[in-house]
Amino acid sequence: MVKYDAQVAVIGLGANGGQALYQLAKRGISAIGLEQYWAPNERSGHAGEHRVLHPLPFSPEGSPDHEILNDIMPAWKQFQNETNSNIVLEHGVLLFGHEGDEEFEVIAQNARNRDGHDRNVLSAETLRKQYPLFRTPDDGLGVFDEQGGAVRSEMAVYAAVHGAQKLGAEVRTDTKVHGWAIEKDRVRVFTRDREFVVEKLVVSPGAYVAELLPHLPIRARRLVMGWFTPEPDYVEAYSDPKQLPAFHGSIPHRRGEMIYGAGSLDKPYVKIGADFNWGLADEINQTDFHVVPEDLDGIRMMARERFVGLDDAPLRSIKLMDGWTVDFEALVGNYGPSGRVVLATGFSGYGFTVAPVMGQIVADLVEKDETSYNIEHLSPNRFTEPNNSLAEWWGVTGGWNRSWSKL
Repeated sequence: MVKYDAQVAVIGLGANGGQALYQLAKRGISAIGLEQYWAPNERSGHAGEHRVLHPLPFSPEGSPDHEILNDIMPAWKQFQNETNSNIVLEHGVLLFGHEGDEEFEVIAQNARNRDGHDRNVLSAETLRKQYPLFRTPDDGLGVFDEQGGAVRSEMAVYAAVHGAQKLGAEVRTDTKVHGWAIEKDRVRVFTRDREFVVEKLVVSPGAYVAELLPHLPIRARRLVMGWFTPEPDYVEAYSDPKQLPAFHGSIPHRRGEMIYGAGSLDKPYVKIGADFNWGLADEINQTDFHVVPEDLDGIRMMARERFVGLDDAPLRSIKLMDGWTVDFEALVGNYGPSGRVVLATGFSGYGFTVAPVMGQIVADLVEKDETSYNIEHLSPNRFTEPNNSLAEWWGVTGGWNRSWSKL
């Protein structure tokens, strides 16, 4: 008879791995969480104080992600209540784009459908009146997602991992996984110190999945965020979440580039992150996370161009890793024919928003091999279909030339 260390092992205890471990423990499923650093940590995609939560979909009505996004705020609030943690900030999210942006028009139509009218679809003139801290170009457009907000990202990971421990899960930090072997009645997981024997395996290491499964169409991206100081006359305004809600939007006339952030919990500073298609990390396992001046050029430019009364010299900054797929959709579902491995990775910038719902989905797949949510579009096996090679995907998408939110 096989002696199992647990029913399930979860590799990676970030936003989604931590939530998966929590949901498994909540259901009474014995689980071991394996994290190569610690949880939370400053090298993974969850670092940086907070993440934007916007339940308003970027996709047309009827797309499968609508069901998941409709449930994210209730799921976050339920998790917050269960763990007695103060992590959800409900001040809404300002989404901005520009005329001629077809993707943004989809967002605006979704706001009209949900809210019943145009009250949250904003012209350039209205943006300037209601949100004067933002510099709005003449062709600018906005949508205020009144149901959105932000979540304290490191604290959310901490609450999930320690909440799972309280419910009986085992957590091993500073434990790097080198691989696993699938056998008829078990999965053997190999770390640098020992081997774990489990019935099923959840793989959710974010960008670091490129080390474990290098053939997958996931690549690591360096993300840089900075915290900026308001000029003295603007300190009070930048300290008010009604004047400075969480924000996310595309940059006019720069296809595939975007800006995101929120007011710092350490008021009155403003956290800004931006994506300028500056390429992929050369090595996911880099050890140098030091921010050099060149890393800050983009976000400093955004502080000057998109905000009023904000000094462009960052008070502090951070560099971390995030995992993106070539079609910008996550890989979530059973992986391979064994039925013993579940992937939850490659969230391409929106992983934190959906994390508590994804934790439920992963727990469903482990427990029942199915979930009530439609996740066919996230199938890890979609890249193995005929005529669907990686080379073709890279050619079709043109690299990273598309705007998504960093959440």
